[in-house]
Amino acid sequence: MSKPASTVTIGAFVVGAFLILFALLFLLSGDIFNRNTDKALVVFDGSLKGLNVGAPVAFKGVQIGEVVGFDVVVDSDTYEVMTPVLLRVEKGRVTQVDDGKEVREDVPTGALIERGMRAQLQLQSLLTGLLYVQLDFHPGTPERFGEAELRERYDIDEDYIIVPTIPTDLERLTRSLQEVDFGELAKDIRGLLNGIDRIVNDEDLQALPERASAMMLAIEELSRRLEGEVNTLSPDLQTLVTEAGGTMKTLNQDMPELTAGAEQAMEDLSVTLETAQQALKKMEYLLSDDSPMIYDLRKAAEELGAAGRSLQSLAETLETQPESILKGIRQ
Repeated sequence: MSKPASTVTIGAFVVGAFLILFALLFLLSGDIFNRNTDKALVVFDGSLKGLNVGAPVAFKGVQIGEVVGFDVVVDSDTYEVMTPVLLRVEKGRVTQVDDGKEVREDVPTGALIERGMRAQLQLQSLLTGLLYVQLDFHPGTPERFGEAELRERYDIDEDYIIVPTIPTDLERLTRSLQEVDFGELAKDIRGLLNGIDRIVNDEDLQALPERASAMMLAIEELSRRLEGEVNTLSPDLQTLVTEAGGTMKTLNQDMPELTAGAEQAMEDLSVTLETAQQALKKMEYLLSDDSPMIYDLRKAAEELGAAGRSLQSLAETLETQPESILKGIRQ
């Protein structure tokens, strides 16, 4: 006969089952039991290959959360393919400082986004190829899949914090390469190579080394000639320099005497000019209307005029009465 199960064994089995169920619920729905987290949403339009559930979420390189899920969504109007990623961010990992004092409260995400905070996929390791979500500042970048755009187009729970995203460096490079017209680029390269070929095979260019060599020889010959001319002229130049030096020396020696003579001549000239000035003043006085000489000259001129008039009268009398010299003038 089978032995009846004890109540202790049954009780232990039931307690163990409840503990396992509780652990599974905690692992599958951690946000239900852990209220010290925020839910965030970021949307990419590229591949999520390498991103796994549980991948880190880092802000400025510091892990503040993890990836809890992602999906692929196709817009029914534009058929745009998007890959939304759900994040769990721990509260209190990012704090504020007010007047040097740490303030334990939620940092306003909107202010950070306005300063340029964006989400971007980054490699955890080049060997594994695993990705993680990096939050960092990229000022001046547009808000791709921002809060206003997503909430206007889709019904998203208000509890989710929406952070705009930017493409990875590899995606940027890929898109830049896709925009390149390789046909036109190849055409330009072909034209460039043809131009280089024409230049290299040009006869004038091929003859350039010979011309350059001849030019160098001519310059060398000219240098030798100039050197010979300089050597020929060197004694004459030395003599000229010596004579010029002697002349300057003599001039320096005679300069004091010349200077003294010039000063004496200037003094004599000054005395002469002063004497001439005094003579001019005297002549000016003699020629003035009030001078005695002018008065005597005027009086003599008047007397000469009277004598002239008397002689003219005598001449007229003698002409009409010549006998008056003997008999006297008739009345």
